[in-house]
Amino acid sequence: MILRTTLALLLTAAPLAAQSGPDSAFVLTLARDLAADSMKGRGPWTPENTTAARRLAAELTKLGARPLSGNSILVPFTTPERPGDTVYNVVAVLPARSGTITDSLVGITSHLDHLGIGAPDSSGDRIYNGFLDAALPNAMVMDVARRYASAPGERSLVVMYFNLEEQGLLGVLAWARDPANRPLARRMSFVLGVDAGSPAGEATSWELMGGAPEHPYTRLADSLAKGRGWTVRTTTPRPISDVYLFSRFGVPILFPIPGATWKGYTAEQRAEAMKRFDHYHQPSDQYRPDFPWAGTAAYAEWLWEIVRGASGAAN
Repeated sequence: MILRTTLALLLTAAPLAAQSGPDSAFVLTLARDLAADSMKGRGPWTPENTTAARRLAAELTKLGARPLSGNSILVPFTTPERPGDTVYNVVAVLPARSGTITDSLVGITSHLDHLGIGAPDSSGDRIYNGFLDAALPNAMVMDVARRYASAPGERSLVVMYFNLEEQGLLGVLAWARDPANRPLARRMSFVLGVDAGSPAGEATSWELMGGAPEHPYTRLADSLAKGRGWTVRTTTPRPISDVYLFSRFGVPILFPIPGATWKGYTAEQRAEAMKRFDHYHQPSDQYRPDFPWAGTAAYAEWLWEIVRGASGAAN
Protein backbone atom coordinates (compact mmCIF):
# COMPACT_ATOMS: atom_id res chain seq x y z
CA MET A 1 0.00 0.00 0.00
CA ILE A 2 2.81 2.44 0.86
CA LEU A 3 4.64 1.65 -2.39
CA ARG A 4 1.46 2.13 -4.48
CA THR A 5 0.80 5.47 -2.76
CA THR A 6 4.36 6.63 -3.35
CA LEU A 7 4.27 5.72 -7.02
CA ALA A 8 0.91 7.41 -7.45
CA LEU A 9 2.20 10.65 -5.94
CA LEU A 10 5.29 10.62 -8.16
CA LEU A 11 3.22 10.02 -11.26
CA THR A 12 0.79 12.86 -10.49
CA ALA A 13 3.73 15.26 -10.37
CA ALA A 14 3.91 15.35 -14.19
CA PRO A 15 4.00 17.56 -16.17
CA LEU A 16 7.19 19.06 -14.83
CA ALA A 17 6.56 22.74 -15.51
CA ALA A 18 6.76 24.73 -12.28
CA GLN A 19 3.98 26.99 -11.11
CA SER A 20 5.88 30.27 -10.94
CA GLY A 21 9.62 29.73 -10.76
CA PRO A 22 11.91 30.67 -7.89
CA ASP A 23 11.54 34.17 -6.48
CA SER A 24 15.05 35.40 -7.17
CA ALA A 25 14.65 38.71 -5.34
CA PHE A 26 13.36 36.99 -2.20
CA VAL A 27 16.03 34.28 -2.25
CA LEU A 28 18.90 36.72 -2.68
CA THR A 29 17.53 39.17 -0.11
CA LEU A 30 17.08 36.52 2.56
CA ALA A 31 20.48 34.98 1.85
CA ARG A 32 22.15 38.39 1.91
CA ASP A 33 20.46 39.27 5.20
CA LEU A 34 21.51 36.01 6.87
CA ALA A 35 25.10 36.44 5.65
CA ALA A 36 25.39 40.15 6.49
CA ASP A 37 28.32 41.35 8.61
CA SER A 38 25.82 42.34 11.30
CA MET A 39 24.96 38.63 11.75
CA LYS A 40 28.61 37.97 12.71
CA GLY A 41 28.66 34.62 10.96
CA ARG A 42 25.65 33.17 12.85
CA GLY A 43 28.18 31.61 15.20
CA PRO A 44 27.29 28.92 17.73
CA TRP A 45 25.79 30.07 21.03
CA THR A 46 25.58 33.73 19.97
CA PRO A 47 22.75 36.28 19.90
CA GLU A 48 23.15 36.52 16.13
CA ASN A 49 22.59 32.78 15.80
CA THR A 50 19.30 33.21 17.67
CA THR A 51 18.43 36.17 15.44
CA ALA A 52 18.85 33.94 12.39
CA ALA A 53 16.59 31.28 13.90
CA ARG A 54 13.94 33.86 14.72
CA ARG A 55 14.08 35.33 11.21
CA LEU A 56 13.56 31.92 9.62
CA ALA A 57 10.73 31.10 12.01
CA ALA A 58 9.05 34.43 11.20
CA GLU A 59 9.29 33.78 7.46
CA LEU A 60 7.69 30.36 7.90
CA THR A 61 4.94 31.83 10.04
CA LYS A 62 4.11 34.27 7.23
CA LEU A 63 3.57 31.25 4.99
CA GLY A 64 1.08 29.70 7.40
CA ALA A 65 3.41 27.10 8.83
CA ARG A 66 2.63 25.49 12.18
CA PRO A 67 4.78 23.84 14.84
CA LEU A 68 5.32 20.19 13.98
CA SER A 69 5.06 19.38 17.67
CA GLY A 70 4.62 21.46 20.79
CA ASN A 71 3.51 25.07 20.51
CA SER A 72 6.43 26.81 18.80
CA ILE A 73 8.29 26.69 15.50
CA LEU A 74 11.38 27.70 17.48
CA VAL A 75 12.50 24.50 19.19
CA PRO A 76 14.91 25.16 22.10
CA PHE A 77 17.62 22.74 23.11
CA THR A 78 20.87 22.58 25.03
CA THR A 79 23.99 20.51 24.52
CA PRO A 80 26.38 18.74 26.88
CA GLU A 81 29.08 21.15 25.66
CA ARG A 82 27.13 24.22 26.82
CA PRO A 83 24.34 23.01 29.12
CA GLY A 84 23.56 26.50 30.36
CA ASP A 85 23.04 28.00 26.89
CA THR A 86 19.80 27.54 24.99
CA VAL A 87 19.90 27.49 21.20
CA TYR A 88 17.12 26.92 18.69
CA ASN A 89 16.25 24.63 15.85
CA VAL A 90 13.48 25.83 13.54
CA VAL A 91 11.00 23.07 12.70
CA ALA A 92 7.63 23.75 11.06
CA VAL A 93 5.01 21.99 8.98
CA LEU A 94 2.98 23.33 6.08
CA PRO A 95 -0.33 21.46 5.99
CA ALA A 96 -1.32 19.28 3.07
CA ARG A 97 -4.00 20.25 0.58
CA SER A 98 -6.60 18.77 2.91
CA GLY A 99 -5.58 21.27 5.59
CA THR A 100 -4.32 18.52 7.87
CA ILE A 101 -0.91 17.26 8.90
CA THR A 102 -0.91 13.93 7.12
CA ASP A 103 0.44 10.67 8.48
CA SER A 104 3.07 10.64 5.71
CA LEU A 105 5.39 13.66 5.66
CA VAL A 106 7.95 15.04 3.23
CA GLY A 107 10.86 16.95 4.77
CA ILE A 108 13.40 19.49 3.56
CA THR A 109 16.32 20.72 5.65
CA SER A 110 19.25 23.13 5.69
CA HIS A 111 21.39 24.18 8.65
CA LEU A 112 21.08 27.76 9.92
CA ASP A 113 24.41 28.16 11.77
CA HIS A 114 27.88 29.00 10.57
CA LEU A 115 31.29 29.59 12.12
CA GLY A 116 30.91 33.08 13.59
CA ILE A 117 34.01 35.17 14.30
CA GLY A 118 37.34 33.45 13.78
CA ALA A 119 40.92 33.81 12.62
CA PRO A 120 41.43 36.72 10.21
CA ASP A 121 42.22 36.18 6.56
CA SER A 122 44.91 38.09 4.68
CA SER A 123 42.67 41.16 4.50
CA GLY A 124 42.00 41.13 8.24
CA ASP A 125 38.39 39.99 7.83
CA ARG A 126 37.33 37.83 10.80
CA ILE A 127 33.62 37.35 10.01
CA TYR A 128 32.84 33.96 8.53
CA ASN A 129 29.64 35.11 6.81
CA GLY A 130 28.61 31.75 5.34
CA PHE A 131 26.78 32.99 2.24
CA LEU A 132 27.04 29.67 0.40
CA ASP A 133 27.30 27.67 3.64
CA ALA A 134 24.42 27.89 4.12
CA ALA A 135 22.58 31.23 3.89
CA LEU A 136 21.78 30.69 0.22
CA PRO A 137 20.54 27.10 0.79
CA ASN A 138 18.43 28.45 3.69
CA ALA A 139 16.81 30.87 1.27
CA MET A 140 16.28 28.22 -1.41
CA VAL A 141 14.56 26.00 1.16
CA MET A 142 12.32 28.92 2.13
CA ASP A 143 11.49 29.44 -1.54
CA VAL A 144 10.43 25.79 -1.78
CA ALA A 145 8.26 26.35 1.29
CA ARG A 146 6.73 29.43 -0.36
CA ARG A 147 5.84 27.51 -3.47
CA TYR A 148 4.46 24.58 -1.50
CA ALA A 149 2.27 26.93 0.56
CA SER A 150 0.69 28.22 -2.66
CA ALA A 151 0.27 24.73 -4.14
CA PRO A 152 0.15 22.18 -1.28
CA GLY A 153 0.40 18.47 -1.84
CA GLU A 154 -1.12 15.24 -0.63
CA ARG A 155 1.66 15.00 1.93
CA SER A 156 2.49 17.80 4.34
CA LEU A 157 5.86 19.52 4.01
CA VAL A 158 8.11 19.71 7.07
CA VAL A 159 10.73 22.47 6.91
CA MET A 160 13.68 21.96 9.23
CA TYR A 161 16.50 24.41 9.88
CA PHE A 162 18.78 22.62 12.31
CA ASN A 163 21.37 24.44 14.40
CA LEU A 164 24.99 23.64 15.33
CA GLU A 165 25.58 21.53 12.24
CA GLU A 166 29.08 22.96 12.06
CA GLN A 167 29.68 21.69 15.63
CA GLY A 168 28.98 18.08 14.66
CA LEU A 169 25.27 17.85 13.74
CA LEU A 170 24.36 18.75 17.33
CA GLY A 171 21.00 20.33 16.51
CA VAL A 172 19.55 17.42 14.58
CA LEU A 173 20.93 15.00 17.17
CA ALA A 174 19.19 16.93 19.95
CA TRP A 175 15.94 16.94 17.98
CA ALA A 176 16.12 13.22 17.21
CA ARG A 177 16.96 12.30 20.81
CA ASP A 178 13.77 13.92 22.07
CA PRO A 179 11.36 10.99 22.53
CA ALA A 180 8.48 13.13 21.27
CA ASN A 181 10.20 13.59 17.89
CA ARG A 182 11.21 10.03 17.10
CA PRO A 183 7.71 9.00 15.93
CA LEU A 184 7.65 12.14 13.76
CA ALA A 185 10.96 11.21 12.15
CA ARG A 186 9.58 7.77 11.33
CA ARG A 187 6.54 9.37 9.66
CA MET A 188 8.80 11.00 7.09
CA SER A 189 8.43 9.34 3.72
CA PHE A 190 11.40 11.28 2.34
CA VAL A 191 13.81 14.07 3.42
CA LEU A 192 15.75 16.34 1.06
CA GLY A 193 18.91 18.01 2.37
CA VAL A 194 20.12 21.34 0.94
CA ASP A 195 23.48 22.29 2.43
CA ALA A 196 26.05 21.97 -0.34
CA GLY A 197 26.07 25.60 -1.40
CA SER A 198 25.11 26.65 -4.90
CA PRO A 199 27.32 26.65 -7.98
CA ALA A 200 28.14 29.90 -9.77
CA GLY A 201 27.03 28.23 -13.00
CA GLU A 202 24.39 25.67 -13.90
CA ALA A 203 25.85 22.33 -12.84
CA THR A 204 25.04 19.59 -15.33
CA SER A 205 26.52 16.74 -13.27
CA TRP A 206 25.44 15.98 -9.70
CA GLU A 207 26.05 13.57 -6.88
CA LEU A 208 22.94 12.38 -5.06
CA MET A 209 24.24 11.38 -1.65
CA GLY A 210 21.65 9.02 -0.17
CA GLY A 211 20.41 7.98 -3.60
CA ALA A 212 21.93 4.51 -3.17
CA PRO A 213 20.55 2.00 -2.60
CA GLU A 214 18.02 3.28 -5.11
CA HIS A 215 14.61 4.32 -3.82
CA PRO A 216 11.60 5.99 -5.49
CA TYR A 217 12.96 9.50 -4.83
CA THR A 218 16.27 8.62 -6.45
CA ARG A 219 14.33 7.78 -9.58
CA LEU A 220 12.25 10.94 -9.29
CA ALA A 221 15.28 13.24 -8.93
CA ASP A 222 17.16 11.41 -11.68
CA SER A 223 14.21 11.69 -14.07
CA LEU A 224 13.88 15.41 -13.39
CA ALA A 225 17.63 15.87 -13.87
CA LYS A 226 17.59 14.02 -17.17
CA GLY A 227 14.76 16.27 -18.32
CA ARG A 228 17.19 19.16 -17.87
CA GLY A 229 20.01 17.38 -19.67
CA TRP A 230 21.86 16.70 -16.42
CA THR A 231 23.49 13.51 -15.20
CA VAL A 232 23.57 12.15 -11.65
CA ARG A 233 25.57 9.56 -9.80
CA THR A 234 24.29 8.06 -6.58
CA THR A 235 26.16 7.37 -3.36
CA THR A 236 25.20 5.90 -0.02
CA PRO A 237 24.31 8.07 2.99
CA ARG A 238 27.24 9.44 4.96
CA PRO A 239 27.36 11.81 7.94
CA ILE A 240 28.21 15.06 6.15
CA SER A 241 24.90 16.83 6.75
CA ASP A 242 21.90 16.87 9.08
CA VAL A 243 19.82 14.92 6.59
CA TYR A 244 22.02 11.87 7.19
CA LEU A 245 20.41 11.17 10.55
CA PHE A 246 17.04 10.49 8.93
CA SER A 247 18.57 7.62 6.98
CA ARG A 248 19.35 6.04 10.36
CA PHE A 249 15.59 5.92 10.95
CA GLY A 250 15.14 4.14 7.63
CA VAL A 251 13.90 7.27 5.84
CA PRO A 252 14.90 7.70 2.17
CA ILE A 253 17.09 10.80 1.82
CA LEU A 254 18.75 12.81 -0.92
CA PHE A 255 21.51 15.38 -0.59
CA PRO A 256 22.40 16.95 -3.97
CA ILE A 257 26.02 17.98 -4.46
CA PRO A 258 26.99 19.98 -7.58
CA GLY A 259 29.50 18.28 -9.84
CA ALA A 260 32.42 19.49 -11.91
CA THR A 261 30.69 20.17 -15.23
CA TRP A 262 28.71 23.38 -15.76
CA LYS A 263 26.60 24.47 -18.70
CA GLY A 264 28.51 26.84 -20.98
CA TYR A 265 31.74 26.61 -18.96
CA THR A 266 35.02 25.08 -19.98
CA ALA A 267 36.96 23.33 -17.24
CA GLU A 268 39.21 26.37 -17.01
CA GLN A 269 36.29 28.79 -16.77
CA ARG A 270 34.68 26.70 -14.07
CA ALA A 271 37.94 26.60 -12.11
CA GLU A 272 38.17 30.39 -12.34
CA ALA A 273 34.55 30.79 -11.15
CA MET A 274 35.20 28.46 -8.23
CA LYS A 275 38.27 30.47 -7.29
CA ARG A 276 36.27 33.68 -7.48
CA PHE A 277 33.10 32.67 -5.68
CA ASP A 278 33.42 29.39 -3.76
CA HIS A 279 35.27 30.20 -0.52
CA TYR A 280 34.30 27.33 1.76
CA HIS A 281 34.76 28.11 5.48
CA GLN A 282 36.53 31.38 4.75
CA PRO A 283 35.58 34.97 5.68
CA SER A 284 35.31 35.66 1.96
CA ASP A 285 32.27 33.36 1.69
CA GLN A 286 30.03 36.41 1.60
CA TYR A 287 27.45 38.00 -0.67
CA ARG A 288 28.78 39.50 -3.88
CA PRO A 289 26.57 41.45 -6.27
CA ASP A 290 28.28 39.79 -9.24
CA PHE A 291 27.49 36.25 -8.04
CA PRO A 292 25.74 34.62 -11.03
CA TRP A 293 22.10 33.72 -10.37
CA ALA A 294 21.62 31.18 -13.18
CA GLY A 295 23.09 28.22 -11.32
CA THR A 296 21.07 28.94 -8.18
CA ALA A 297 17.88 29.41 -10.19
CA ALA A 298 18.29 26.03 -11.89
CA TYR A 299 19.15 24.33 -8.59
CA ALA A 300 16.20 25.96 -6.79
CA GLU A 301 13.83 24.86 -9.55
CA TRP A 302 15.06 21.26 -9.33
CA LEU A 303 14.59 21.26 -5.56
CA TRP A 304 11.00 22.42 -5.98
CA GLU A 305 10.31 19.81 -8.64
CA ILE A 306 11.62 17.07 -6.34
CA VAL A 307 9.49 18.26 -3.43
CA ARG A 308 6.48 18.76 -5.68
CA GLY A 309 6.77 15.23 -6.98
CA ALA A 310 7.43 13.68 -3.59
CA SER A 311 4.51 15.47 -1.93
CA GLY A 312 2.03 15.28 -4.79
CA ALA A 313 1.76 19.07 -4.86
CA ALA A 314 -0.53 20.75 -7.36
CA ASN A 315 0.90 21.82 -10.73
